[in-house]
Amino acid sequence: MSVYNISHEYCDTDALPAETTNVSSLQPDQFYKICPGQYKDVTLGQPRCGDGSNFSFIVSRPPEDKQGNGREKIVIELSGGGACWDTISCAMQSMFLSFPQEWLGLFVGKSCSSFNDWMGSMLCSKTVGGIDFSEYTFVMIPYCTQDVHLGGEPSTDYGVRHVGGHNLYRTLTWIFDNFPDPSHIFITGCSAGATPLPVVYDLINSHYRENGKQVQINGIADSPVYLTPSYFLENGLQQWNVETILNMIGFDYDTYKSDEDFPSAVLDHTLDDSKPTDKLGFVLHDGDAVSLLYYAFMTGGAEFGSDLFDRNLRRQLNTDMQSEWWAEISDSMSTLTNEHTNFHSFIIEGTDHCTFGLVSNISINVYVSKSDAIWILTPLLLSRMQRMCHCNLQGLKNGHL
Repeated sequence: MSVYNISHEYCDTDALPAETTNVSSLQPDQFYKICPGQYKDVTLGQPRCGDGSNFSFIVSRPPEDKQGNGREKIVIELSGGGACWDTISCAMQSMFLSFPQEWLGLFVGKSCSSFNDWMGSMLCSKTVGGIDFSEYTFVMIPYCTQDVHLGGEPSTDYGVRHVGGHNLYRTLTWIFDNFPDPSHIFITGCSAGATPLPVVYDLINSHYRENGKQVQINGIADSPVYLTPSYFLENGLQQWNVETILNMIGFDYDTYKSDEDFPSAVLDHTLDDSKPTDKLGFVLHDGDAVSLLYYAFMTGGAEFGSDLFDRNLRRQLNTDMQSEWWAEISDSMSTLTNEHTNFHSFIIEGTDHCTFGLVSNISINVYVSKSDAIWILTPLLLSRMQRMCHCNLQGLKNGHL
């Protein structure tokens, strides 16, 4: 479709229009805001934030001496930040419904390495498992729609635009247009940024395969909020209209839209269609307090704005609910790991959430189940994970999966 059919009226003054900005025109080692224009009457053609404010994604090219002369390499990171699906929950999450200009605006015009003293070593300046990510174009997709980046609903009766799928797809479209034949794409994200990674992988894999390109794609999802209880399926998911983007990957939404195995079905669909050489991993905490809190909301067992937000959060959550939550996750991870040799789950002991350390340098202990032990011998993704978060692999721990 011609760029003349696109409106850029919803773009900030410090953002470049995506449809007329070629990646080759960007100065190396400098962050840019790139704003997708808005189509009318086009599927996933209305990129915006949940409160109607303007959306952009962030791009940084590698330094000139890191670009090389071969096929391009890309890192795509999706931001997290909760979820909402009705008047009350979206009022509680209102601060996450606008573009985070306060901090992302600081990136514009700066280099990746210039933030290392402030934020810790960022992924775009790290070497991980022998992979020098400073050689990669870094694309970060902000989160301002509260629909785990998958929504296709521009109008709700509570006034929120759940159009994360529009923002995601239009960002990927820019990547596809500017990188016709990359050699490697690494995708990652935490929390709400981790939850959609199977769909992101499928969209990327399908695009390049259909264009006859062999692209290695790896991904690590850090602390995805994974389960979808019946209460949420009935009262939350359908508010987002994720059907639009799931149809694009060939997923049978109608069959699973009321099935609590919905997330497992999406991941299973993606893995069935994946290349065996592509590795996908989930990093999970066995007592993740944030994921457990959202599970309480999504089962209807707690309400936004309740006293569950105090410091005694874990004590107030029902022990039976916690056991049920972890049992469901464990069963799903075990089944998927056994069925797909290129999928693995890594378990961290503790109540933390999103402490994998793609941006910050941290130290954690990672345990791998017996079914994952083969990865110690073939450590493509595991070695990346360990070095990326500066972990110690303590050995195998029975009973997690």
